[in-house]
Amino acid sequence: MPSTADLIGTWRVIAFQEWSPDGVEHHPLGDAPTGYAIFDAAGRIFIQLSRGAGRGVASDAVARSFMAYFGTFSVAGDQLQVAIESGNNPGDVGTSQTRTVTVDGDVLTIGIPNQLQATLRREAKP
Repeated sequence: MPSTADLIGTWRVIAFQEWSPDGVEHHPLGDAPTGYAIFDAAGRIFIQLSRGAGRGVASDAVARSFMAYFGTFSVAGDQLQVAIESGNNPGDVGTSQTRTVTVDGDVLTIGIPNQLQATLRREAKP
């Protein structure tokens, strides 16, 4: 089970997938998403993820696939609790959300089983 200390640092997204109710996997940010999750020692979280820009990807498509939020976090067992202060999705602002979290070396996974999962690789540790 990860601890708060295990999450502290900067993480780069390497994969993001969602599953439809019938179990079909989707990659809403494409095959090469970009972005970061930053967890600090004061209990703050900052996340920005988007479709990776590249050849043939229009900038408006990147903007439509952008997700960002910040707030506070805590960890209990394999559960990450995030209190979202603000973000680009108005429906998330002011909510508290729970995600399953695992850390395996320098790989972090955050998600909701059978719904969504972000996989990140550690970039920097304090």
